[in-house]
Amino acid sequence: MKSIAIKFKFQAILGFGMLLSAVAATGSLFAADHQKMAEEAGCFTCHYMPPEAGQKATTAETRVDPRLKKGAGQWCVSCHAMESMTLHPTGVKVTAGSGLPLEDGEFMSCLTCHSPHATPVASQPWAPLAISPSSHDSFSTYLLNHPNNEGQLCAKCHPAGTDVFQGSMHSPKAFDNRNYAGSESCKECHLDIYDQWKISPHARMTRRFRNIDNQKEIPVEELGVPREKIAWVLGSHYVHRFVAEASGTLVVLPKIWDLNKKEWLPVNDYGWRSRYWLKQCAGCHTTGFSAENDSFAEAGVGCEACHGPGLNHIRTRSPEYITSLKSMTPERQEMICTSCHTSGIDNSGQYNFPVGYRPGDNLMDFFSGLTPKPGQSPENFHGDETYEDRKRQWEFLKSRFFLATGLTCDYCQNFRDIKTENNSQYLTQDQYCLTCHADQKDHPPESPGTNCIVCHQPTRHLNGHLSVHDHRFKFE
Repeated sequence: MKSIAIKFKFQAILGFGMLLSAVAATGSLFAADHQKMAEEAGCFTCHYMPPEAGQKATTAETRVDPRLKKGAGQWCVSCHAMESMTLHPTGVKVTAGSGLPLEDGEFMSCLTCHSPHATPVASQPWAPLAISPSSHDSFSTYLLNHPNNEGQLCAKCHPAGTDVFQGSMHSPKAFDNRNYAGSESCKECHLDIYDQWKISPHARMTRRFRNIDNQKEIPVEELGVPREKIAWVLGSHYVHRFVAEASGTLVVLPKIWDLNKKEWLPVNDYGWRSRYWLKQCAGCHTTGFSAENDSFAEAGVGCEACHGPGLNHIRTRSPEYITSLKSMTPERQEMICTSCHTSGIDNSGQYNFPVGYRPGDNLMDFFSGLTPKPGQSPENFHGDETYEDRKRQWEFLKSRFFLATGLTCDYCQNFRDIKTENNSQYLTQDQYCLTCHADQKDHPPESPGTNCIVCHQPTRHLNGHLSVHDHRFKFE
């Protein structure tokens, strides 16, 4: 009886989640014609081409390969709210053999249980009557591909007596990278902001090795791995670090390339063998990281890293579906920065970044285990797990952004190793600008020369405060 009760509870979650999303998307249970929408989208939105491309198509079975593409469930998510979709995990790797359709033959998908080709109503209940009462002698099937009124569909993966999905230490938002649109989607309406962001270090934080302009000048053979194993390059201002495939995962390699001197730094990160890119780094070097299958929506720190998932905003153009920094308190605004620029672990203890945190949330609900950064002292680090202590670490790191010499980051090591003309501890405003723009030769003779901010002032609001929408580095 216990296993039956569990199955009914699980199916109630599954069916009710689909009920909510159907109402949210269409306004009623049966208004959307999913078969028609699937036909308009085309078979190959979700399916592969037939195994034999030259085969003459005579039936629906020969026109498409029945296997689902990786990411086919995105077709569903484009309309249905993630709040309901995350009531059952998707994108996770499961054991084949259930007879249900899986993405690439091994990943759970919305389409594993729900099909646009299934009948929307039936004369017999396909789900427990408690969540699918009859309406005019018809029962909603929730587009299930198999009856589940007694848990038959769930039993294909969860046999009687086994535990079923009961939630996670992560919040549902830890799994929602399907709800991200990518920064390129913002370009159409916010071109000026996009253009500022595109040339920023954030935008270029993580790139494919083949996409960087200076790859030929880097002796990558000295990294100790084949060139084709290099997956990502980190950094674009002072140094490059390299992420490579190794033993079935991604690791950060120990050698660090100095972009100014065009040589390897004399120090190595000797902890690299235990520094796993996906568990320890990716959440802050990418946008839309998901703990569901250790994937991310966009390489680099994109628009949605600060504004939250934007797929529904792009689709509707409504400001309701994007996070506005102007609506936040100053503390919540600053939490966006401290979520990556301070140390800690997530609620599961598996990741070195706050999995599931989204701009506007209380960071302290997702991040703990604050540890001191090199150079912090008892005066600016108390170790009491308060946000005030985390903020002190952020203030300490900000004071190092203009440091001219020495260790300023325990991950990158010496990535600010730039001497100033007067050998001072900190770079001046102009010296900081010239770390990137030393080759600028198009200033007219009557210009102020290297007094950069005379002409290149940060954008400000009418009240004189710096605009959060100016994505350049700014000076007070």
